[in-house]
Amino acid sequence: WFRGSLRAGRLVAMTGVDLAVIGNGMLGALLDQTGRFVWCCLEGFDSEPIFNCLLNNNSDKTGFFDVVLENFDYAEQAYFGLSMVLVTTLHTNQGDSVEIRDFAPRFYHFDRIFRPFQLIRTIRRVRGDPRVRVRLRPTFEYNSTDGYQTRGSQHVRYCGPRNTWRATTNMSIRHILEESLFLVPSEPVYMIFGADESFTNSLRNVAIDFEAKTLNYWKQWCSCLCLPVEFQEVLIRGAMTVVLLQSEDSGGFISALTMSVPLGRTGRPTGDSRVCRLLDECLALPVLRGMGLFDPIRKFLQFAKEMCFVQEVPQHTYSANGTVESKARERRPFLAGFCGLGDVFSGGPLLEDGVPGLRTGENAANSWSRAAIYGLFVVTLAHAFFDARLSQDICTSKLFEKLESFALRACESFSEQSMDNKGLSTVRQPAGAGFFDDDLAFFTWEGSSGLDSRGVSGSDIAADQLPQSSRSVHSLTSVLCWAAADRLHRIAGHFLEDADRAEFWRSRAAEMHEVISVRAWNPERSAFTTHWGGKYVGPSMLRLVELGFIAPDDPRFRGTVRAFEVDACRHAVHIGGRVDGATHGSDSPSRSARHHEEQDNGDAVLEAPSVCFMTHTLLWYCEALRCIGTRARSRRLLEAILRCSTHRGILSEAVDLRSGESWGNAPSLAALLALLRVAPRLSRSWREV
Repeated sequence: WFRGSLRAGRLVAMTGVDLAVIGNGMLGALLDQTGRFVWCCLEGFDSEPIFNCLLNNNSDKTGFFDVVLENFDYAEQAYFGLSMVLVTTLHTNQGDSVEIRDFAPRFYHFDRIFRPFQLIRTIRRVRGDPRVRVRLRPTFEYNSTDGYQTRGSQHVRYCGPRNTWRATTNMSIRHILEESLFLVPSEPVYMIFGADESFTNSLRNVAIDFEAKTLNYWKQWCSCLCLPVEFQEVLIRGAMTVVLLQSEDSGGFISALTMSVPLGRTGRPTGDSRVCRLLDECLALPVLRGMGLFDPIRKFLQFAKEMCFVQEVPQHTYSANGTVESKARERRPFLAGFCGLGDVFSGGPLLEDGVPGLRTGENAANSWSRAAIYGLFVVTLAHAFFDARLSQDICTSKLFEKLESFALRACESFSEQSMDNKGLSTVRQPAGAGFFDDDLAFFTWEGSSGLDSRGVSGSDIAADQLPQSSRSVHSLTSVLCWAAADRLHRIAGHFLEDADRAEFWRSRAAEMHEVISVRAWNPERSAFTTHWGGKYVGPSMLRLVELGFIAPDDPRFRGTVRAFEVDACRHAVHIGGRVDGATHGSDSPSRSARHHEEQDNGDAVLEAPSVCFMTHTLLWYCEALRCIGTRARSRRLLEAILRCSTHRGILSEAVDLRSGESWGNAPSLAALLALLRVAPRLSRSWREV
């Protein structure tokens, strides 16, 4: 988005998502390259956005907070040092400059982290006599009303149907209410926007003190990171963003701050990503540990343990505050969409809601759809049993029994599927976010509605009406069942010191490994395929090494990576775009996949002006290339991905390497975790310095 700049008082050349992030673990906000707040859910990650012009065709009427510089020419933007304090400098064509600093306070106060629902903005004169106009225009109920304003001597209250927010400042209130131009004085202008609470101390002192403490917090936080020789700036920024996406209420990680941002230039709106998903996040604990992020690991493990006991049958997705209740999916008619591309929807059912049998009882098909999450929980919580710092807080015999019950269910489901996976009358793909990108249609509302292209529910389609891939066992799900048994073998030997129980789980894991190695292997392609007996290789197969199913130097993994390269065009989330007003290619992931079932030669990909892939899929591919020994290719691809964002280390869901544009909801947690995985492994060792 905002790859253009404000010139002559208007915004031009807006394509892609390229935004800066600030937050404090309670809230998150996105700013464009001119320092304009275009998205902010101030009450919580999944609350209504008070700044929402990101999804309102970049409206210049409502839903933003900006500083407009008279005779604006260009802007510069960067984070201040090793912190999440964003500095934007606006310049005129006459040599005048003004600096804007934005941050959300986060620092230790007494024995806890202080993270108020506040945004702090400081406006400083840098050079000349800049004249600015401050425009603060929050909206309520997803832009359905502007509310009303009341004023005090040094504050303005913005009152909506349910919430009231307050802007406190040392500048003239008239400048805010009338949005009049004024000369920036020598004394900085301070603005604190947040909860409707009065200040009992000096506003200037509070703003200066909060900024100094926030800068010091991030400085101390960075000193605890374990960084490689190379990619340090990228990894610091990525790690900071991951921490800001961890909900302080629950300990779970938010998939993204936004919703309904399309995955390509002419793509359909995506779903609401302001939820906690347990997919790649569960495979990332070794990555976070390698970066020295012990506290986020501890919080996430506590969250995962809590979810084990909340429900008898856990699920892949939870709300932003860690609950199992869904928010109703609602169309927001007063938001025009990202760049006017389609409707905006908020909320929606969590993945397992409404699926027959998953809450009241499990048939064979639905039991299989749960098998993956059993494996993911075991893989995740196994880490706690091998860390002395976590043993007292998290590891208990009751938790081991819970994980053992999960592993038993996963093994039973595996046995049912392996006996005769073609015998089911109805089947269902594993529930999840496209289950590791193998089902790209999930990411749009077209796919997440649970209906196929004919408007028929997937749970009601007979097996002979489904494509072969849908009737087959999903390979990575079977690998996660194996992983559950494999980790129980390790835990039983280490935590319980029970040799008999450890041997039981070792033998179960060995049996499952042998079955998978035969059923998921395609000798004609010399590769593991997405489904048993299938012929295509999807992104999920790139995770086999990370799970420990095969070794990085195993020739079978090299063959799988090569086969994935051949099938890569099938996994583009968007193929098309506009050239001279003409639309080319496909505008949705599902149509893209159907198109390439008919045309696998890749000609459409080569000819299309825009080809987008999920960012974390490309980064998993980077890691796979590194594993098979092609480090130079892996490094070139990583650097190409990083060049697609102004703030290196902040990534969105999808990327168009051809145009250098970023698309989809931002910032993407899955992409950031994949970045933290591959970049340190591609760096030179400290022994080489």
